[in-house]
Amino acid sequence: MFWLTMTRRAESSAGFQTENWVDVMPTAKGAAERPGLPGPPAGESEPADGRAARSHRSRRAIVDAMRALHAEGDVRPTAPRIAQRAGVSLRTVWQQFADMETLLVEANRRDDEILRSLVKRIDPDQPRAVRVTLFVSQRARILEQMSPSWRAARVHQPFSDELRRNKARTLANAKAEVARIFALELSELAEPQRQQLLDGLHAISVWSFWESLRTELGLGPAQAEELLRFNFTALLVAAGFA
Repeated sequence: MFWLTMTRRAESSAGFQTENWVDVMPTAKGAAERPGLPGPPAGESEPADGRAARSHRSRRAIVDAMRALHAEGDVRPTAPRIAQRAGVSLRTVWQQFADMETLLVEANRRDDEILRSLVKRIDPDQPRAVRVTLFVSQRARILEQMSPSWRAARVHQPFSDELRRNKARTLANAKAEVARIFALELSELAEPQRQQLLDGLHAISVWSFWESLRTELGLGPAQAEELLRFNFTALLVAAGFA
C-alpha cells in the first residue's frame, strides 16, 4: 500500500483538495468490515434519508467512474481523474474512500453484481457436447466482460492482501465450477488422470489464458472463444471422452 499512500500525499501537496461464478468478488460484508470504508456498499438500495441518499449517489458515481476509466484502458486512474469523471470534488472521493485500494475493492463488488447477471447454472446431466458449448460460451462472455476490471486488479494485487485473497478465491471457485459441470467425466478417471484433466480444463478457462489469447495472440472475442472450445474438447478427447 506504500504507493497508494504516496499517491494520495502527492495529490495533496500538488494543490489538490484532499478529501455467477458466484462469489468471485469480495462479499459486501467483508468489505464493509474493513477499517476506513464508511457507508454502505455502492450496490445497495439508495437510502431514504436525503443526506444519506446524496452520499450514496456520490459513492456510486465514484465507483462507476473508476470502472469506466478501467474500461477505457486506464488501469491506474488517479483520484483527480476519477473525481472529474464522477462529477464530484476530490474532497468527496477521500470522504467516501480511505484510499485507492478501498475504492478498487468496492468497484470489484460492483463487478460482482454484473457478473451474477451473466452466470446461468449449467446442468451437469446434459450431454457432454452441450455442456462444453454452454460452459465455453458463458465463460468466454464472462472473461471478456470482466477483462477491464481484472486488468486493473492485476496491477494492484502486489500491493493489496485483499485483492490477492480475492484472486485466490476467484480461481478456486472457477475450478470448482469446472469440477461440478464435468463431474461425470472426472468420476470415470483414476488419479492422477482425474486431477490432470481437471487442472488442464481449469488452466485454459481462467482469465489469464483468455487475456493471452486476446492481447498476446491478438485474437478477437469470437476467435478466442473458438480456440478455447477447441482446446477444451481436445483435452476431453485426450482423456478418452470422444
